[in-house]
Amino acid sequence: MRHLVIFLLAIIIISCSSDDGSKSKPKPDPYILNAIIGSWAYNTVTINGEMYNYQHTEGCTKDLFQFYNEEGKIFEFEEDYVSNCDICAQCAISSTNLQWELYDNIIHLYFGDQFIEEYEILEVNSNIIRYKRIFDYDEDGIDDDIEISGVPYDPYNEFDN
Repeated sequence: MRHLVIFLLAIIIISCSSDDGSKSKPKPDPYILNAIIGSWAYNTVTINGEMYNYQHTEGCTKDLFQFYNEEGKIFEFEEDYVSNCDICAQCAISSTNLQWELYDNIIHLYFGDQFIEEYEILEVNSNIIRYKRIFDYDEDGIDDDIEISGVPYDPYNEFDN
């Protein structure tokens, strides 16, 4: 009888235990997966409901971000912005390259295996991309809602439009 009780307890424990690591992540939204591919210039930034036009450096290539998903650049994200530092050449570009994954409408950005950032896609079509980030923008200890919009902009002709 004791063996039967131990056997039943073992079955209950095994059947009730869950491994959080085995939970599958949501599948990517197929429309978003294709629609975000391209080059986008920053257009507006909305911080906690207050919208600002993005200020690009006059006379330079606009600050931009690009989502790639092609041979040689599979799931690569690149962000380029004009450095505007005192010791930088005029229109000097700083770049960040990361990998990305899409889960439903959420983009995870990685540097190698290290998770860096999460974007929630709010809207994307051939004319605009809008996404939201949540972080402490003003460093006051409270997370801020940051919404960023971009418009198509491909100064290097890397994407078919």
